[in-house]
Amino acid sequence: MAEETLKILYLGPQGGDTHDASSTEQQSRAAHAYGAEFEHYSGSSEGELIEALKDADTVINQGHGWDPALFAHMGNNGRCKGLVSFGHGYDGMDLETASVNGVVLSNTASFGTEEVSNQTMMHFLVCSRKFVLHDKLVKAGEWTRQYLPPMGHISGETFGIVGLGNIGRAVARKAQAFGLNVIAFDPYRSSWDAKEYGVEIVPTLNEVAERSDYVSPHVFLSECTYHMFSDECFAAMKPTAYFINCSRGPVVDEPALIRALQNGQIAGAGLDVFEQEPVDPNNPLLKMDNVAVTNHYASYSEVAWERANTQLGEEAVRIADGYWPMSLINPDVKHHAPPRRDPISWEVMMANR
Repeated sequence: MAEETLKILYLGPQGGDTHDASSTEQQSRAAHAYGAEFEHYSGSSEGELIEALKDADTVINQGHGWDPALFAHMGNNGRCKGLVSFGHGYDGMDLETASVNGVVLSNTASFGTEEVSNQTMMHFLVCSRKFVLHDKLVKAGEWTRQYLPPMGHISGETFGIVGLGNIGRAVARKAQAFGLNVIAFDPYRSSWDAKEYGVEIVPTLNEVAERSDYVSPHVFLSECTYHMFSDECFAAMKPTAYFINCSRGPVVDEPALIRALQNGQIAGAGLDVFEQEPVDPNNPLLKMDNVAVTNHYASYSEVAWERANTQLGEEAVRIADGYWPMSLINPDVKHHAPPRRDPISWEVMMANR
């Protein structure tokens, strides 16, 4: 009996503007190269999606709504063994439900590491050099040095990172190039491991807040990280320090940040993300001359986006063919799912197929 052809099911965006839905050439590239089928989901009901999952080995979700109840029809309970989603974050996924049903979850982490770390350093420079205020003054016809102090020297100052993953390490490398001392809080990384990156691991978030001239989180959003930056954290920061966030908006208690800025507890902030997105036009953060803002595009470049879309397909094929994905986001699934082969590079997979 002939071996069944692997099938990848693609769920496109639902009314969002995050991704280009006009073509899936990049997302389907890996499947076609590997000899797998790539099918666009065209249904509109949960029942239709359940039926489609019965005939697929992996599903790609790029901006489509997802009910955790669907995991009961996957993994140990059906043909479809995994789901791959776009982006770095996975706060919208129910990892526990997926794991107990043996469903392998993956995302496209690492595609925008350079872009997000660059955006972080951009906000760092904009804040440290008071760009927002002075850009506004010059454009208004006011040429003055009245508002220069206080302004840090940068070299020899301390950059505090929370979360020393791929992006956090890239930020550390770039901060060191500016002559900054880098400290980090990450309970999942050992101090001897961090030595390789020239980073000092500190035991608490408050110590990062107290010692740093710039504080920058690079963490995923979870119950543990939700509002981890609160009144207590901002009260511990220096009045000359800046807060930079290119990770997830809800890791910050935004009203607490606003209070800290209004009360002069910290010098300013650089923000690519907000608790509510799109941001409310009446948000006080948009009116402050010591706050730099961008609209959650830190991970974007054409190169990064192509890599992310291609990576979606590669991870889907890995799962479909019995490998663990490169970016497994629910490692607890290993206690519930049958054994799989270790992940390997795409080039080796192609050579071995």
